[in-house]
Amino acid sequence: MSEEKKLALLIDSDNVSAKYAPFILQEASKYGELSVKRVYGDWEKGGNGWHFPAINNSILPVQQTCYIAGKNATDFSMIIDAMDLLYSGSVDGFVLVTSDSDFTRLAIRLREAGKLVVGIGEVKTPLAFTSSCHQFSFLNKVCENVGEYDEKTLRKTLLDYVKEHDDGRLDLTKIDAFLTSRYGNVDFNSLGFKRLSSFIDSFPELRRNSTFVTLKKSNESKAPVKAENAPGEKEITNVIVEYLKRQEGGQDDLSKVSEYVTSTFGKVDFSRFGSKRFAKFIDNRSELVRRNNTVTLAAKQTAAKAVSKISRQLFENEVLKYAADNSPKGGNIGQLNNMLLEKYGKNYLSDLGAADFAAAMATVKTVKVRSNNVFVLEQGAKDSQNKKTPAARAKSKVSQAEPQKPDINNVKRFVLSYTAQNNNDVSLSALGQILRQQYGKGYLKELGVSTMKKLVSKISNVKVKNDRLSINEKFLKRTEEIEQFVYDFARAEGSRSIKSLSSKIKSSFPGFDFADYGYTKFSDFINAIDGVRANGYYVEPVE
Repeated sequence: MSEEKKLALLIDSDNVSAKYAPFILQEASKYGELSVKRVYGDWEKGGNGWHFPAINNSILPVQQTCYIAGKNATDFSMIIDAMDLLYSGSVDGFVLVTSDSDFTRLAIRLREAGKLVVGIGEVKTPLAFTSSCHQFSFLNKVCENVGEYDEKTLRKTLLDYVKEHDDGRLDLTKIDAFLTSRYGNVDFNSLGFKRLSSFIDSFPELRRNSTFVTLKKSNESKAPVKAENAPGEKEITNVIVEYLKRQEGGQDDLSKVSEYVTSTFGKVDFSRFGSKRFAKFIDNRSELVRRNNTVTLAAKQTAAKAVSKISRQLFENEVLKYAADNSPKGGNIGQLNNMLLEKYGKNYLSDLGAADFAAAMATVKTVKVRSNNVFVLEQGAKDSQNKKTPAARAKSKVSQAEPQKPDINNVKRFVLSYTAQNNNDVSLSALGQILRQQYGKGYLKELGVSTMKKLVSKISNVKVKNDRLSINEKFLKRTEEIEQFVYDFARAEGSRSIKSLSSKIKSSFPGFDFADYGYTKFSDFINAIDGVRANGYYVEPVE
């Protein structure tokens, strides 16, 4: 007789794990024909892993947006639909899949209307709800082994899924939803990984680019070359040069050059040459020039773009023009640096004889730098200067020559960049002399410290040993990963808002704080990264 009944299966995705989907359908079918099958949830947030079970079992996903945080809008939507079905007279009974006691009154009302009410939920379901149903099945008791997994099983399931669905745009959220539907909330910590992305990174067969996962090509899966057989810098450079000579215009995309190197040598550990990033390896080769994602032979680059070597006067003119064009608000110094890199090449600072960008800016007397912005000195100040007596002008010249006021954030940025640029080997005393020239003899006192060591101790991730400065290796590696993340984000599809980038970085790199790098704004941190810039509320690539 139960087989003749038409039933409505209504599932509360907020309170029942998707891993129980096969059992729920099997158990509900015992009481009649499931003529209506619906699962309720916020699908914009993933639907708690019910996406794939819904698709694979012809269950209609019902979107219910949570308008106010903390309010369970899913319950109300499910109750409204149940009452509509009751008054339509199209079903003989209901299967309510939930562990929430809020549905107690609904179950009682449906029973009063003479409808069969079957409940399915976990053992935590309150007695008030279970007793209001004609029948109630406990998922934990009859489905104890559903969703059990070990690392080997999980790896095989995940790899098979990627192989089946790899389209070059397979998102982490889809993989997470699939695993949740199969195994419930997977505890990656128990497997030795912080999160799903870390687990995926451990697969030699998979490659992750930000939030997208793809299968590696056959040559990418080669084991890393052993150190004793590993190619040297010169050997790798020669292979790249020969490859580019065969390309039209002597240039090619960075990713294609990387693929060719991997196909020639297998997976190369570029950290042996100072950085894990292939792009950094290219940047350190005088025979090669990189413009964002394009690698060019240095000789071809010179012939293609005949730019005179930057001079001190030319640099000052560029800075003054940029500051004037962005007057009165001032121009961002990160964007200015990117513009000069694009125009004069990566070695323009060394051509000027400057240790870094901040040191070069300090020599331009016609502008001032404040809060990471550059401003033109007010004309009124210059006019008043010309009207002064010779003695007053002489005194003013002395004051103009005085070093700029030290700021802990500017100093922090300078120390980090200077140490990194000098291959993590900087003399503490030499650094002190540079800072003294830039800020004056009393700069330590103005910063509230008595010695250089105490100043460096205020800069996290920088340490001093035997009068030499070095940056924490993990911090350097993490910084490179963050820079690559921002670079990829600026070129990915979808939202490229600074707010979205900030939340994604904090999710992918717990504990990230742009203040650790000496920046007072997140946008300034973005603008310091080669190949990207913060434009208003959005991040965009710089080609």
